[in-house]
Amino acid sequence: MMWLNRLAALLFGLLSVGLIRDFLDKHTVLVFNNEYQDEVEEEMLDINDLKPESYDNAMDLRGTPTHVCACGCNIFNVKVIFEDYEIGTYFLDMECASCGSLATAPTPVDREGLDN
Repeated sequence: MMWLNRLAALLFGLLSVGLIRDFLDKHTVLVFNNEYQDEVEEEMLDINDLKPESYDNAMDLRGTPTHVCACGCNIFNVKVIFEDYEIGTYFLDMECASCGSLATAPTPVDREGLDN
């Protein structure tokens, strides 16, 4: 009878290993320590951090509407007016969140001008 218990334990162990291997093939398991979590929390961006550290490299690029700043950033600070929980009006002067350059915001009319 002792050999039957050992055989059952061996089969259970093999089945468990197979199930664990199948699970790991289908899923990614990440293990973090507290030091890594602290580093990640420090790197997380806050909306208030989306402003230039200095305006030394800022330029005045206003005139031609653009989606991307000369520095390569595509995030801009824009002033808007809300109406009925939607953007009703936005000002065309915008500031690059990375370098502080001033640029002109694009409008749907500008897109129509490019189609022709």
